[in-house]
Amino acid sequence: MLNSYRFGRFEVRPSQRVVLVDGAATSPGARAFDVLLALLQHRDRVVSKDELLDMAWPGVVVEENNLQAQVSALRKLLGPQAIVTIPGRGYRFTLEPTDATPAAATIGASPPPAPAPEAHPNLTHLPLVLTPLIGRTLDVHNLDTLMGQHRLLTIVGAGGIGKSLLAQWLLHARRSAHQHGVAWVDLAGQTAPEFVASTVAGALGLQSGHGDPLKGLMEAVRPLQMLIAIDNAEHLLDEVARILQALHQAAPQLQVLVTSQAPLKLANEWVYRLDALALPDESAPLDVARECGAVALFAERAQAADRRFALTPQNLDTVVDICRRLDGLPLAIELAAARVPLLGLVPLARSLHERLRLLNGGGRGAPARQKTLRAALEWSYGLLDTTEQTVFRRLGVFVGSFSLALAQQVVADDQLDAWAVVDVLGALVDRSLVIADGGPLGNDTPRYRLLDTPRSYALEQLTAATEEQALRQRHALAMRHLFEQADSDFFSGQQRIDDWYKTLAPDLGNGRDALAWAIQFDPQTAVAIAPGLAEALTSDRRRERRYVWQATALLVTDQLPAGLQARWSSRAAYFWAYRQPALACRLARRAASLYRAQPGEKRNLYHALAALVYALTYGPDQGQEQREVLAEMWAIEDPAWPPIVRSYGLFASLTCNFVERKFDPAIEQLLQKAALDALAGHSEALLRGEDIIAYMELAAGRVDASIARYLALQARLANTRHMATLLLVQLHLTGAWLVKGDTVQARALLEANWSQVLHFDAQVYAVDNLALLAALENRPHTAARLLGYADTVHAAHGKAREVNEGRCAERAEQLARAALEDGAFDRLKTLGSGLRHDDIAALAFV
Repeated sequence: MLNSYRFGRFEVRPSQRVVLVDGAATSPGARAFDVLLALLQHRDRVVSKDELLDMAWPGVVVEENNLQAQVSALRKLLGPQAIVTIPGRGYRFTLEPTDATPAAATIGASPPPAPAPEAHPNLTHLPLVLTPLIGRTLDVHNLDTLMGQHRLLTIVGAGGIGKSLLAQWLLHARRSAHQHGVAWVDLAGQTAPEFVASTVAGALGLQSGHGDPLKGLMEAVRPLQMLIAIDNAEHLLDEVARILQALHQAAPQLQVLVTSQAPLKLANEWVYRLDALALPDESAPLDVARECGAVALFAERAQAADRRFALTPQNLDTVVDICRRLDGLPLAIELAAARVPLLGLVPLARSLHERLRLLNGGGRGAPARQKTLRAALEWSYGLLDTTEQTVFRRLGVFVGSFSLALAQQVVADDQLDAWAVVDVLGALVDRSLVIADGGPLGNDTPRYRLLDTPRSYALEQLTAATEEQALRQRHALAMRHLFEQADSDFFSGQQRIDDWYKTLAPDLGNGRDALAWAIQFDPQTAVAIAPGLAEALTSDRRRERRYVWQATALLVTDQLPAGLQARWSSRAAYFWAYRQPALACRLARRAASLYRAQPGEKRNLYHALAALVYALTYGPDQGQEQREVLAEMWAIEDPAWPPIVRSYGLFASLTCNFVERKFDPAIEQLLQKAALDALAGHSEALLRGEDIIAYMELAAGRVDASIARYLALQARLANTRHMATLLLVQLHLTGAWLVKGDTVQARALLEANWSQVLHFDAQVYAVDNLALLAALENRPHTAARLLGYADTVHAAHGKAREVNEGRCAERAEQLARAALEDGAFDRLKTLGSGLRHDDIAALAFV
């Protein structure tokens, strides 16, 4: 044990059991000092309330408010920020040591824990730590059996019955049983049917194509052997059914588990109706009753709320009666058990029974269990004090989960202190009205959420209190702050780009909801949210990104602050540069003009100029203006800027060089960009960059280098969900084999991937290869017809051939014309222009 620890003005001396403040000895009290030592021993993490109680009061059962009193005493001594409350988790000591002792050498510290095993590489959006599953052993067994027999299984049950937790446990059990893993898709935060397909694709970590998101999703999942769960589907039943029907036909190895309050009513769906937790017979002895799910859950939650609680023969009848009156509904049981410390068991039963009779007496519209759950919610809400009720109903504005900081921003006001929100949030977690989940990066800082039924009830209370519009505005302003800061953070270099995306992913639902409200009621806030939200949606959600830009375009007027106009225009210009270059040029010019007029905006001006260069590359005029803009961009670049900022300028410049067929400088710039992307921690850009480098190496005549790079990429992408990228790499590799004259390897790749080409609508990258393969195999008639088909494909795509595809087509035509009689080539090519996609395999792979 070390002699002392120093934290700024404070020194802790364990052997003397004193705390020195500016050199003067103080004693916080024996129990408070024990709590302080326990927190110091575990400064690297959050320490739960139960751990602190066991360490400070070993072998003694005490009231939890004793712990709160000791923490309060320590805060008065050390300052309010010394010990941070993490609602639903516990406490953490946050002062940084100022002595020479290494931070890891804490009092009585055990060796640092071994790193956790790496999660399954394809495990997506599934909690790493799950709430214990109580009373569902038979359901787990039954569902596990059914999942071995059916590709689409829907767990149907009332709200609060435990569908989601059961599905999470099933996925955890099967996470290694599927080649491409498992994935969790929560639709609670999605209200727009048109974005369900892209939400599914994004949650699965899939790459999808352009255009129709369902078609892209079908293409992406077709070759996958995996299991996905779609949670909270009841409010989007028709769209979920449409999507799953299509996926069932397109992806024969895909298995889907759905949770919903109603079935999808699909022919291939197997419905598993989840019943309430088991209840014991009236005469069941204690050892039998405690094995029943409802009683076991009540006992577990009651003991978590009150360490003194124990299930005994004396209180068994009361517990069973409570569980029976609550119809065995898990959420209702948890709400009741959480109130054991406040009311005591018998008064709790009496209060609950009276309330249930009152609230269930009228109205016959809702199913019995839904009425029971609502009655339990109203009873639990009625037991909250005024402040707790205020916090609970205001939390209803959040879609999905939220952080503690966001809760404080939205819920607190002049009458409700932000720190009071922390305390109340902890109480709501303890009472099962709010759920605490793990953080987005697997850290110990939780996020919070209301389950669907409690959230609906909270929103009802918010409306009744005439607070909804005010809270919607505060929610939108909080999202504005979050996504404006996120946009700034993206270019700051303070966080890896991959981590940036992961950090923001849990708030996408909140961002979309805030944007929808702000478009109608606060246009300036909508415009401010758009850039950060659009970037956070990732490239896999192109349709949602496009909606964000289109929905806010008309709101960007001269009445907005110049900086906001410029930021929106610059980010939007980069998005539209390839798709609508004329629009992008206008936006980028406006952004550049606005930034030039604002001092201290060189970094943002650089981004706007890069967007303009990029857009001009695809526009009708690539001449003088582009050269001038490039010169201005390079003139203001600062080598000290974060790598991600300079990466944008390099990409714009190398695109110019590539289009002008200046391959050597383009490759050099791509390699520089790859180094910057690696420093920035941007793995998606690195992956795309590797493919582009190999493509340019082939264009520059470095065939062997290109093949080596493509083979390495192919190996990296095998057994991942990057199926679209893998296909593109293999098609480009085919072109490289053909340049080498290796028709054996080229044919093998083309024949193996042709069905994938059709599903990903990737013919533009394959058809010229097919024609050259036929020509090299001395099949000139076929080559001519395939070139006709290729021209039709490229015309439908709306863009000219890229350089390697163009060279491939030119060589195929030269070989075919040389082998055919005069006029035969043109006749065959014209004939080939009418070929259908389904005709090609029989023609090309004879």
